[in-house]
Amino acid sequence: MKKRALSLLLALVLCLGLAAPALAEEPEFDIQNGVLVAYNGPGGHVTIPSTVKEIGQNAFYATIYTGNTVTGVTIPNSVTTIRSGAFQSLPELTEITIPDSVTYLEYYAFASCSKLETVRLPRHLDYLGAFCFEDCTSLTNVTLPQSVKVMERNVFENTPWIRTQGEFPTLNGTLYAYNGNGGNVVVPNGVTKIACQFEEAFAKQSNITSITIPEGVTEICGSAFMSCVSLKSVTLPSTLEKLGESAFWGCTSLEKVVLPEGLTMLESDTFWGCTALKEVTIPASVTTVGYRVFVRDTIYDSDLKRSVGDPLTGITIHGAAGTAAERLAKGMGYTFAADQPGGSAAPQTGVAQANTQVFTVLYYYYDEEAGKNVCEEKKITFYCYSLYNGGVNYVKLRDVAQAIDGSVRKFNVGWDGATNSITLLDGEDYVPDGSELKQYFVGDQNYQVSTAQVKYYGLPVILDGLTLTAPNGGASNYYKLRDIARVIGFDVSWYPDKGIVIDTWNLYNDVN
Repeated sequence: MKKRALSLLLALVLCLGLAAPALAEEPEFDIQNGVLVAYNGPGGHVTIPSTVKEIGQNAFYATIYTGNTVTGVTIPNSVTTIRSGAFQSLPELTEITIPDSVTYLEYYAFASCSKLETVRLPRHLDYLGAFCFEDCTSLTNVTLPQSVKVMERNVFENTPWIRTQGEFPTLNGTLYAYNGNGGNVVVPNGVTKIACQFEEAFAKQSNITSITIPEGVTEICGSAFMSCVSLKSVTLPSTLEKLGESAFWGCTSLEKVVLPEGLTMLESDTFWGCTALKEVTIPASVTTVGYRVFVRDTIYDSDLKRSVGDPLTGITIHGAAGTAAERLAKGMGYTFAADQPGGSAAPQTGVAQANTQVFTVLYYYYDEEAGKNVCEEKKITFYCYSLYNGGVNYVKLRDVAQAIDGSVRKFNVGWDGATNSITLLDGEDYVPDGSELKQYFVGDQNYQVSTAQVKYYGLPVILDGLTLTAPNGGASNYYKLRDIARVIGFDVSWYPDKGIVIDTWNLYNDVN
């Protein structure tokens, strides 16, 4: 009888030409092409449908504001991927069932779930993202499978569980925490990666006076030794290939560092606040140097109308002549000692191969009419160059600036021909000069290693670049897209269905 009455009411409304009341509510699970985009349900214990293959970024985030408290989640075995922040900051979440089908658990996935006590990670998990369980302050029981191939930094930062795992908690060669007493620390053999920082690792350990990293370690993630204020000396292995940004941030007693041959980049903020630092050896293999590497603090620049780096003084840089080390020393006004071998330095000239690439650029903005954030995709053609078939693409700064203009990562490019210098200013609208996204060179071209000085936040950055000279005498500088992304802050990824993707919302992530 109720159904018939409702049908008669709707028929009457339609016959009278009146607008029918909205009867359909927002679906509990917003699923698009197998991805759970958003959960809009009442909360409690949530069982995700078996049609879901991937739990999308911030899928449960809206429940923080709706008051629909989620206390438990059961994930079906159809799911293989859980994206960043999917269950972040669910204050009443106490139970989570993650099936063995999940192989990829992205950063911040369960961060700040303060009542979560027990987690059994999947048996076939390959990737465990940074900060995944950060600030899960009740987490005391974790089943960590041996299948994990990549474990990023700070996965269990500020959890009770991490403090019960011995002096050097290690999984498959990845040291992900330090629970020792300081002093002269010697990392044990067998470690291949140090993926920890902040209070979980060596960072903020004021009682560490020296540290020795063993041979075999290839990567040290960002901020690994941050604020180790008593650290005077560090021994780095010859096998080291990556030293993350802010590695020695605030190490105010550090006096001398020898960076090993094999590093290709000196990351941003590496020696921020190292006021006792006097000598740094930079090998010829380093071709890129990030911003604010040698600063004591930031100061306000009235001309640039922004904060810039206040440089450290009295530093001697040891390196090979003609390399990034010498260019950095010159740009910073430091003493340069050409006392290192330069045999592995990149060739100064050669032939660059022409390449046309269509990049996907993701723009994010808030749609006021729809009341939600929207991602717009644009396909943009870049005219690139590489040094060998299938090699890394070099692109023009102005092309990138034009491509992401209007996004939250927008930046402007300035040029001073008298000093052969380029200035990057982030957060400013790009001012084009007419050269953007055009093919000025046809076919392979001779190149020279770029010696143009690039300044960011008022201080030099050294980018691995190529200078191509046109027959009419004009020249253009090309740089690695990932190096530009590191400096400006946007993310670069590669997907089988989209190719190279420039993400103007998410911060740069080396994993991508």
